[in-house]
Amino acid sequence: MSYIVRFYLHYYTYYGQDLYLLGNLPALGNDIPRHACRMQWGNSSWWYAEIRLAAGSPFILRYQYLLKEGDKVMYEGAVREFVFTPGEQQDIVFIDAWNDASRPENAWLTAPFSRVFYKRPATAVAPLLTATHIFRVQAPLLDAGKTVCLLGSNQLIGNWDTSNPLLLQYDAQGWFSIALDLSGETAPLYYKYGIYDLQRQQFIEFETGSNRELHTAAVPGRQVILHDGFLRVAQAPWKGAGVAVPVFSLRSAEGFGTGEFADLPALARWAQHKGLQLIQLLPVNDTTQTGTWKDSYPYAAISSFALHPQYIRLQEIGTLPAHHPLQKQFNRLRQWLNEKEFIDYEEVMSFKLAYLQELYEVEKHQLQTPGYQQWFAVNEHWLLPYAAYCFLRNRYRTGDFSRWPAYNVYDYTAVKRLVTTDEEASCAAHYHFFVQYHLHRQLAAARTAVHDCNVALKGDIPIGVARYSADTWMNPGHYHLDMQAGAPPDGFTSEGQNWGFPTYDWKRMAEDGLAWWQQRLRHLSVYFDAFRIDHILGFFRIWQIPLDATQGILGYFHPAVPVSREEIRRREISFDESRYCLPYITGAVLDELFGNYAGMMKEQLMHPLPDGRYQLLPEYSTQRKVMESALPEEIKKILCNLIADVLFIKITGPGGTVYHPRYDMTATRSFAALDAHSREQLQALYHDYFYTWQESCWRREALYKLPLIKRATQMLICGEDLGMVPACVPGVMQALGILSLEIERMPKSGNKLFTDISKVPYLSVLTPSTHDMSTLRGWWKENISVSRKYYLQQLGHSGPVPSTATPELLREIIGRHMASPAMWRIFQVQDLLAAEAPESNRHPDTERINIPAVASHYWRYRVPRILA
Repeated sequence: MSYIVRFYLHYYTYYGQDLYLLGNLPALGNDIPRHACRMQWGNSSWWYAEIRLAAGSPFILRYQYLLKEGDKVMYEGAVREFVFTPGEQQDIVFIDAWNDASRPENAWLTAPFSRVFYKRPATAVAPLLTATHIFRVQAPLLDAGKTVCLLGSNQLIGNWDTSNPLLLQYDAQGWFSIALDLSGETAPLYYKYGIYDLQRQQFIEFETGSNRELHTAAVPGRQVILHDGFLRVAQAPWKGAGVAVPVFSLRSAEGFGTGEFADLPALARWAQHKGLQLIQLLPVNDTTQTGTWKDSYPYAAISSFALHPQYIRLQEIGTLPAHHPLQKQFNRLRQWLNEKEFIDYEEVMSFKLAYLQELYEVEKHQLQTPGYQQWFAVNEHWLLPYAAYCFLRNRYRTGDFSRWPAYNVYDYTAVKRLVTTDEEASCAAHYHFFVQYHLHRQLAAARTAVHDCNVALKGDIPIGVARYSADTWMNPGHYHLDMQAGAPPDGFTSEGQNWGFPTYDWKRMAEDGLAWWQQRLRHLSVYFDAFRIDHILGFFRIWQIPLDATQGILGYFHPAVPVSREEIRRREISFDESRYCLPYITGAVLDELFGNYAGMMKEQLMHPLPDGRYQLLPEYSTQRKVMESALPEEIKKILCNLIADVLFIKITGPGGTVYHPRYDMTATRSFAALDAHSREQLQALYHDYFYTWQESCWRREALYKLPLIKRATQMLICGEDLGMVPACVPGVMQALGILSLEIERMPKSGNKLFTDISKVPYLSVLTPSTHDMSTLRGWWKENISVSRKYYLQQLGHSGPVPSTATPELLREIIGRHMASPAMWRIFQVQDLLAAEAPESNRHPDTERINIPAVASHYWRYRVPRILA
């Protein structure tokens, strides 16, 4: 027996546009867009597709429509889910309404609303098997005490009698549904949805607009599923506020010198008391690479799935015998660490790991429970490689797997054999399973307790992974390991940022429809209701830095349309590769930088070129070589800046040699030394490269990647879209319904000093500051002239400008943000605490979480008091 499944969509298209159907079946492309099923155009702007399915056990069909116009792809907002249950029907018909992804209602369907704010129990919709028609509609902001009802033009659906409407049930896929047998009824049938009060048992109102129409009559053996979109009711835009704080920054008497997952419920109670609906965290993945405080950097995960042992609550697992040395010092050491102003990362981790190792020997029987077995089965795909990586990292005393004498190339069979046959490896692996299992339990329990406070949890997805991690070890082909990710110069640093992460090989990742990314998002959704995509611009293009450079300024965008020799010559630029691609070093430059030591520099570090310039010797020819040399630090700094004084980044690959203009090339000595014509032509080329050529390429990249990631989860997605933002970014994010990030003191319009927060888009997150920025108190002192303009222009005050940001002033700034139209207003915990208490005696710099200009920043900020 087989089923014919037909899909009908009413959508107006024009010449050159085609509709496709993408879903989780082979006939629908197996969720890979390039394999999607092309639909056929019918009359009256109806599009149609048909597939055949073999009979089998129940399964969930997930599908979505896409619109293609050449290589331009537009995704609709809804990923529809329907549970197929074998029955009498051999013909299944879906009649769908196009759902624009940019509609705010789609954001209200995400996990914060369905899991927390508007949570309601799902019920089975019956009778599904014998029904001829199933009506489905969505009403995301409907109170739990109300439901959707159905009334229409014939007796089966009430004859418009509001005293006895048909009540719909909320199903597991988030739809209000009702299954009806309309056999014998003639078409067309007219109907409307309405709202019904369950407590008062009373009809409240009809939806607005004209009647809906059903033109598909009941036929034996056929079932029609109507996906009618959203309930048409006037809806005030939902708005909420939240607090942003790293887990490690929390403080409690029970914690061990750092914030822990078990501290989140107390934070949620505090947030609820303050009228906040969301807690936003930094990444919580394991970053243990060096065993030093440098591992405090939360964006360099050694596993995109494993949680950090820093956040475990030891006493919730068990305790060691009273006579054990670690147990004897437990309370004293905990009190000492908790009294510190900042986290002592190395001391905390040293004790926690030692205690966990001993605790494992006492409590490892906990791994023999059904709960553990079920968890392990779901997570084995990442858990086994992660545990093996940790064992080998410790055995060979380095996380750089390229230096391991064995297992440096990942092989699943060999790794599984290692952890099952080698006693030491087996014991180590089960220890890591034990730690991760308890981290999972504690974070899952914290999530439940946070939800009980009607507060949602928001996580953070780093754009990269550590260069030497379980992820890169398992799938080196997914990464460009000869490159580093970073950012061009910006307000944080004039040298650009070099994060050290390898960049992604998106083409390789796309071969399986970005399965790793989807897996990563599904895993995150176990704990979080929303997430922030760190550096969402990386899904459009990444700033890629060759491995031999240390400064971000020597990077270039990838993918990008490069500059060819022919293009340079076409613009009548006299191109000399040596002159344009090598550092511009002349005698005059050396005299300026080194003074009396210029001669020594020429003699010991350089050799002359025929045109009078100088070139660094091979042992000092790159920034990395310079930084690894024994030269004095001040000399290294000058040489690195010299090496960055180029006009083009030369890249030689399989397709030949191409060139990328160096960012801010007009600020270089090399540019200043050119003739006027060359400068003029290079400026025009520079503008075209950065602001004209790339937009189509970058838009296409994002419209392939982001929808696939979005399909993997019901979490609300917010993008950190700061920095050098391409013109296509706002439109793509809006079209996909991804929330943007808006910061009042970091406007996206280059000719403005402040963002007009009264005009930010609804689908956005508005914040006065992020973890990468100074707090409001710190910002107020950074630039008095800017503070003065803000006080006079934005706040509309007159008279003397306060020298410090007082609590009253902070409350005013926070109040302005609360009045904005943004869906979410998120405040750093430091700003909220400073606004509710007299001015702190602590210097604002002590409240910084991160300083992006400092590559090796120590992430150790703690809130000054327990939040309760």
